[in-house]
Amino acid sequence: MELAIPRYLWVYNSLKIQIESEDFKVGDFLPPEPELQKTFHVSRTTVRKAVEMLAQQGFVYIRQGKGTQVMDFKATQKLGYVTSFSETLREKGATVTQADVRIDFVPAPRRIALDLQIEQNERLVKIERVTLANGTPIALMTNYLLPSIAPGIEKRIGGMSSLYSFLESEYNLVIEAATDFISARDVTEAEAERLQIPAHSPLLVVRRITHSGGRPIEVAILLVVADKYEYCVHTKERPPRGAERAPLGAERPGARAAPEARSAIE
Repeated sequence: MELAIPRYLWVYNSLKIQIESEDFKVGDFLPPEPELQKTFHVSRTTVRKAVEMLAQQGFVYIRQGKGTQVMDFKATQKLGYVTSFSETLREKGATVTQADVRIDFVPAPRRIALDLQIEQNERLVKIERVTLANGTPIALMTNYLLPSIAPGIEKRIGGMSSLYSFLESEYNLVIEAATDFISARDVTEAEAERLQIPAHSPLLVVRRITHSGGRPIEVAILLVVADKYEYCVHTKERPPRGAERAPLGAERPGARAAPEARSAIE
């Protein structure tokens, strides 16, 4: 039966699944080329093309004279702390760079204006860029900032590696808190081209509202290649038993009203 996809993509996908399921663990070496040829019944050229794709996507590192080693590329962000995407990647040992950085002043879109508690069309700083880890595009980042917190940022942003660190060091800003709204969707054609990933690949979509001085000061829209990043949420203790049995809308004596839940989809 003829394969519906090119053989190198079939080999690439098969090896990628084995790496993600930890059949090949971080630090392991993939079987040598002749063994992969026999396993998949393909040519040496096909195996090499598949392995090169894995290397380009950051799953493996080709060590000349030694073999192809599985890399730890998935970053984990712990939600108990306010850390930037770039900072989390660096903690995992990745070399982080920014490409195609664009900065402009734009009228606030409705959704962003609501998040920042400002009037729609109020002037904001908009920063767009592609984030790369070890030379591989991993995310598209868009930040909307209140101009008053970072005057002249358009003239000083060259060489910025992390927006939070930049704001803290250049403007003495104290990042107090952040709220993340996380969802998922398929990549668009334009996004796939900028991220150098196949069409219909899944993206993690994170909308973050950052607070300083007791008010929201920035909204970040982060589009992350889904198989390269994860969020870790640590919870503690079960809710009081009375809360489990209380009828919906009932109020216990002395109980405080729960904060209103905010939908991430509007």
